[in-house]
Amino acid sequence: MKELTKTIGKVIEVYLPKQYRNGGLLDEMDRTIIGFKIMSEEGLKDIVLEENEFNCEIMKNDIVLITEQDISGKHFIDIEHFEGGIGE
Repeated sequence: MKELTKTIGKVIEVYLPKQYRNGGLLDEMDRTIIGFKIMSEEGLKDIVLEENEFNCEIMKNDIVLITEQDISGKHFIDIEHFEGGIGE
């Protein structure tokens, strides 16, 4: 069963979450994940993703589209710049 939800929100914070490897805390330069705090009509969402060429360009105050989908029992989240206005 595939369940898909899309939410528009405003990024209020971008941060580098703590990341560990072999029991040790990685230096910020070695981390491969990125975190976003996003305010939407549903409230505050705190999302942590693997950093990629698209989500590393998202900055504070950007309007984004959050796509969430469940496939075969796994939850997937994607964040991308939203090109329309908030009311669209």
